[in-house]
Amino acid sequence: RTSWIRGRRGWSLAAAAAAGTVTAFAGSVISCQSELEPEDRLQRWRTSWSIPAGANPGFHLPAVNPLLSKHLHRLLAAPGKNAKELEAGLPSVLLPLCGKTNDLIYLSKQGLGVVGVEGIARPMFEFRLEQRAHGLRDFAPSVVSLVDGTWQDGSNFTPSPHFEGERAGSVYKTGANGLGYYTDSPRVWRGEVFTLESPVVSARPLHIIEGDMFDVTPSLIAQTTFVKSGKFDMAFDRGSLVALKPSLRDRYVSVLSELLKPGARILLVTVEYEQALVQNPPPWSVPMDEVRRLYPKKGWTVELLEELPSDLTQKNPKFRGVPATERAILITKKG
Repeated sequence: RTSWIRGRRGWSLAAAAAAGTVTAFAGSVISCQSELEPEDRLQRWRTSWSIPAGANPGFHLPAVNPLLSKHLHRLLAAPGKNAKELEAGLPSVLLPLCGKTNDLIYLSKQGLGVVGVEGIARPMFEFRLEQRAHGLRDFAPSVVSLVDGTWQDGSNFTPSPHFEGERAGSVYKTGANGLGYYTDSPRVWRGEVFTLESPVVSARPLHIIEGDMFDVTPSLIAQTTFVKSGKFDMAFDRGSLVALKPSLRDRYVSVLSELLKPGARILLVTVEYEQALVQNPPPWSVPMDEVRRLYPKKGWTVELLEELPSDLTQKNPKFRGVPATERAILITKKG
C-alpha cells in the first residue's frame, strides 16, 4: 500500500523512507525524495495534470459526453422494484476517476445525487472555479479520518519528534498540535448544484472523494457522503476501465461491484483497437469479450447499446492511422 507525504510540488510518493533523502523545508513539511514505486497508480495522472494553468489534458472533454446524453434514459430506466425505490428517494450515481468532467453537473441537473472519485487535487480546484457559473455552490474539501472504525471529518494527529517513515494518508509537519503526523487523505469535497425548476430553485448534492478508487469502500461512502447506504443506484464509467492497466481490471470491477446496489446499472464507454499498434496507452483497448469476462452472466447482464468509429484517430497523435471503435454498453447487476 502506498502513502503520501506532501511537499512543495504537491503529492510525492513516499517510498521506503530509509532509502530516500529526507529534507525539511519552509512550512515544516517533510518530503521524502525517492524513486517512485511501480504500484503508484496515480503518477501518470499527476503527470497528465502537470500542464499550464487554463489548459486541459487530452482526455478531458469540453462538453457533456454525447454517449451519456444519448443513452441516459437507459441508465435511468430501472425495471420492477428498483424503479419504485428510485421514485421514493434521490437516485444516486457514481463516477469513478471523474477528473473535472462536465458530466458531473449534467447528471446532477437530471435529478440525480452525484458522487465522483478522483485521485488528483488540481482538477477539484478547477472544477470549483469553472462550474460556479453552472450552479455549483459551497464546494469545499474536508479531510476525513478513520477513528475507531468510523470515518469522521477532521485530521487525526500523532505526535512524533522525529520523522519515522511514511504513514498511509498522513503528512509529517509542524501544525496546530505540534510536530508529528497529521491525516491529510482522503478528502471529501462537498457541494450542491442549484437548478431553476420553475417556479422553484432546487439543490442536489454533489460530492467528490479525492483519493484512490481502490481504497473506496461502502463504509467510506456511507459515513462521508449523502449516500447513507454506501451503495449506488447507477454508475457512469467513461474513462475508468479504459484508463487502467489490464492487470488491475478485475480488482477494479470488484471494488465497483461492492459500491453498487442489486439492480444497479453501469453505462460503460470503451474503446477497442489493436493494442500492439499503440505505444504508451491509456486509453487501453477493451474488447467486448473482455467486458463480458469482467462482468460474467452469473452476476451481470451486458447489453451493447451502440458502437461507432472512435475520434481518437483525429484527436490523439499516438492513434494516427490506428482504426478504433468506441462502444456504449449497459451493464446491470443482478439482484
